Amino acid sequence: MSLIPVEILRLVFGLLSKDKKSLRSCLLVDRTWCESVVSILWNDPFQFLEEPSSLIIQTLLSCLNESEPESTILKKEDFSIENLIMNRPTFDYVAFMRHLKYVNIYESSLVWLTQEGKDTSLGFFVARELCKLIIKRCKTILTLSISTEGMVSFTDENDYVSIPCFPGAPDCLSNLQEFMCCGAYDKKKIFKSMANSCRNIRRLYVDYYMDDFKTAAPPELAKLIKNQQGLIEFKLTMYAKVFDIVSALGSQEKTLSYVEFRGIDFGDDVTFDSLVNCTNLKYLSLHSCDNVTNKTLEPLTTVSFPNLKTFIFKVIPKPPVALSSFIRSNCISLQELVLEWQQITDPEDDPEIVETIIEYCPNITSFEGHLKVPQQLIPFLQACSQLRNLTVHGKERVVADELLPQLGPLIPAKMSKLNICAIWTFTPSALQEFLDLCIAPLEFIGIRECYDITDEHLDILARYAEKGSLKYLNIKAASRITKEGLENICSVVDVIEHSDPS
Repeated sequence: MSLIPVEILRLVFGLLSKDKKSLRSCLLVDRTWCESVVSILWNDPFQFLEEPSSLIIQTLLSCLNESEPESTILKKEDFSIENLIMNRPTFDYVAFMRHLKYVNIYESSLVWLTQEGKDTSLGFFVARELCKLIIKRCKTILTLSISTEGMVSFTDENDYVSIPCFPGAPDCLSNLQEFMCCGAYDKKKIFKSMANSCRNIRRLYVDYYMDDFKTAAPPELAKLIKNQQGLIEFKLTMYAKVFDIVSALGSQEKTLSYVEFRGIDFGDDVTFDSLVNCTNLKYLSLHSCDNVTNKTLEPLTTVSFPNLKTFIFKVIPKPPVALSSFIRSNCISLQELVLEWQQITDPEDDPEIVETIIEYCPNITSFEGHLKVPQQLIPFLQACSQLRNLTVHGKERVVADELLPQLGPLIPAKMSKLNICAIWTFTPSALQEFLDLCIAPLEFIGIRECYDITDEHLDILARYAEKGSLKYLNIKAASRITKEGLENICSVVDVIEHSDPS
C-alpha cells in the first residue's frame, strides 16, 4: 500500500499529464497508484490519440448499468451491448472524464459502428447516449466543445448535441471553465441553460460561420457572457448582429484579457465602449472584419491599456484615422502588431499608421504589415531596435541591389526572423554584403516570392547557415535553382520551403 496520500499522488501525476510513457509506468506500482494514474489518463482519454478510437467507445459502453436509460435505449435500437455491460471494467472510467469534445465521441462512435457492422447514420444516436452518460456520471466537466463542423446534419440535430440541456448538466457544468461551439444547431436553448448554471467560464469561443439568424441566439449569448464571474478569453467568428454581444463584454472588464473578432460585420451601431475599462486587456484582434470605422474605434482612441501586448488589425477597406490614435495611446505597451488592409494609393487617404509606429512605438518586438520600400522600411528598422520578428508585405517589385547592403547594419541585434513577402530581386553580391553587415543571428529567412534566386544565392545562404543560426529558409518561388543547389543547402538548413525545381 502506498504511504503517500492520494491527493498528493494526483497532484504529482497531474504534472505528468502530457507524459503518457511515464504515466503508464506508474500504473504498475500498486492499485492506489494505478487508480490515481487512471484518473489522469481518463480525464481526457482522447488527448494521446491521433485517430478516432472504437476501444474508448467500448470502454464507455461497458460502464453502463443494465437499468440505466441509456442502456435501455441502445438495446431498443438493436445494439448488442450485453456482453460489454456484463464484463464491467475495474474502474468507472466515465466518472474520471473532465474534458468533453463532442467530435471525439461522434467520430469514434462511427468507427465502432463500422466494426460492429451497423449503419453509421446512427453515430449521432450513440454519441448522444454516451454524452448523456458522461454528463450524468461526472461530478464536473471543465472543458466542453460542441462542434458539428463537417458532420452530416439532420432535422432533429438539436436533440443530439444540446449537451448543456441533458439531465444532470446544471451540476456537472457548474464549474465549466472553457466552452466552444460551432454548428448549424439552434443555440438558444443551449445558451439559456448555460446562463443559469455556468458562472465560471474563463474561455468562451463561438464560431457562427455555419449559422443563420434563426440559430445564432445573440441575446442569449449576451446573457451567458454577463453571467460569468471572470471571463478571460472571448472569440467570436462570422456574424453580423453583434451589438448585444459586444456590449455584454463590458460586464467582464475586470478579467477580460483576450478578445478576438474574426469575420464580423460590426454594422453602423457597434462601438467598443464596452472595452474601455478592460484594463487587463493583453490581446485584441480584428481579423477580416467589416465596418470597423472611426465610430467603432473612437471610444478607444484615448484609452491606454497598460497590459496590451498584441494588436491584430486585418481588414479589407482602408483603415480609419482612429486606428492611428489608438496605436499612439498604447505605444508603450504594444509589442506585437499585425496590420493588413487594401493598398492606399491616394496620400490624402493615408492615416499614416506606420509613421505613428515609427515615432511612438519603441518596444515593438514583432511586426507584420505593408511597408513602403525604402521610405518606411529604413526608418522603421532604425526606430524599432527591439524587433525580433519582421514580416514585410509588398505588391511593388523592388530591385534591392543597393537596398540590401543598406539594411544589413540596420537589422536589430535581437532579430531572429526576417520574412520578405514581396517580389525583390538582388544579386548574390548584394545578399553577401547584407549578411556580412547583419549582426543579428537570423534563424528564419523568408524570400518566398523572390523568383530570381539562383544556386549562387543558395551557396551564400549555405555558408551563412554553417555559422550556426539559420534553421528555416523559404524560397518557394525560386525558379532558377537546380536540384544540386537545393540538395546542398538542405544539408545545412533544417527546414526548406520550395516548390520542386523544374
